[in-house]
Amino acid sequence: MPAALSSLLLAARRWRPVDVIIAKASHRPDRIIEFDLLRGIFMVMIIIDHLQFWPNIFRYATGEGRLWVTAAEGFFIISGLLIGYIRAYKGQKYSLKHLTKLLLKRAGMLYLWGMIITVILTVPLVLLPPHDIFPRLPAPSPLINPLAYIWNVLTMQDFNPWIYFLRMYAIMLVFSPIFLWLVRKKQWIIIATGIAVLYLIGWKINEPAFLWSPLFFGAAIIGFFLRPLITFLQKHTVVRRVSAISIVLITALSMLLSFFFVHGWDKVENPDWTLMDRDTYVAIRTHIDPIFTNDPLTIQTIILAFIWFGGLFTVFHYLRKPLAALLGWLLLSFGQRSLTAYCIHGIVLISIVAFIQPSTNILINSAIAASVVLIVWALINVPLVQKILPR
Repeated sequence: MPAALSSLLLAARRWRPVDVIIAKASHRPDRIIEFDLLRGIFMVMIIIDHLQFWPNIFRYATGEGRLWVTAAEGFFIISGLLIGYIRAYKGQKYSLKHLTKLLLKRAGMLYLWGMIITVILTVPLVLLPPHDIFPRLPAPSPLINPLAYIWNVLTMQDFNPWIYFLRMYAIMLVFSPIFLWLVRKKQWIIIATGIAVLYLIGWKINEPAFLWSPLFFGAAIIGFFLRPLITFLQKHTVVRRVSAISIVLITALSMLLSFFFVHGWDKVENPDWTLMDRDTYVAIRTHIDPIFTNDPLTIQTIILAFIWFGGLFTVFHYLRKPLAALLGWLLLSFGQRSLTAYCIHGIVLISIVAFIQPSTNILINSAIAASVVLIVWALINVPLVQKILPR
C-alpha cells in the first residue's frame, strides 16, 4: 500500500501547530471544529466496533458498539445538525430549488456509492470461507439468484451492514427539501408531526431510516437554532455553566451505568463482588435491555442519544484546543472526510479480517485495531481517493 504510506509520511512532514489547525478548520463560516472532532472520534469508534477484535483497550471508549447509545447515533445526529445549520439556517439566502438540487444530488451520490461498495464487499463474502466477523451474506445469495440480488441492491433492501449509514443518510437527504420548505414557512408543528409520523411508519414497516428520522430531523431543528442558542448561552453565564455541568454529569453517570449493565457479567459472577448479585443484575437487565436498543431504535434511546451528544459536545468544546493539539491530525481528518472514511473502511476491514484472526491478547488486538484506523486515515489522505469518494 505505497500510496497510503506515502500519504502518512507526507502528512507527518506537513504537521502544523494547533492554532493553525483550528484556524484552518474554523475559517469557513459553516465549519464548527467541535463537530469535526466529534465526527472524527465517532468514525474511529465505528471502525473499531466493526472490526470486532475483542478484547482491546478501546472497548472502554466504544463499549464494543453495544452500549445504550453507540457512535452510529452520534454520527447521524451530526449529519442532521449540519443540515439544519448549513442548509436551513445559513442557506436561507439561497433558493429552495438550488438547495433541493444539492441535496438530491448528494443523496444520489450516496445511493450510488452504497450500491457499488455493497457489491464490492459481497464478492469476498461469497468467495471466502465463513467468518464470525464478516457481515451477513445477502439473501438470496448472488450465486443462487443473481437477478434477485441485483434488484435488492438497487432497491436498497440489501445494503452491506458496514456501510448501511449511506442508505439511511441518502433517504434523509431526499426528505430534507420538505424539511427546509417547512422551516421557511415556520411550520414547526407540522415538522414535529411529520417526524412522529415517519417514526410510527418505521415501526409499522420496519424501516430503519424512518425509525432514525427523529435523530436526524430533531438534530436539524437544533442546528437551525444553533446560533441563537449559542448567543443566548453566551449572554447568560449562570445558565451556561449549570447546563454544561448538568449535562456532562448526566452523560458520565448514564455512560457508566450503561457500560456496567452491558459488560458487567464478570463483576456480578465474581464472588468477591458485593454491590449487586447476579439475579438482581439479570432482573434489571430484563427490563432495561428492551428499553435502550437501536434495533429497532426506541424513543428512550433517541432521548439518551441527544443527552450523550450534548455531554460530549460540551466536553469537546472546552477541550477543543488540547484535543486538536494531540489528535487533530487524526480526528479532524476523519471529521472533515467522514464519508470518505466510512465508504473505504469496509473494504479495509474485510481485507484485514480475511487474513488475520482476533487474538486473546488485548495488546495485540489493540495494536491491530489502531493499525486499521491508521490505514483508513492514510487512505483518505490519498488524492485519488479524495477525488473519487464522497467527502
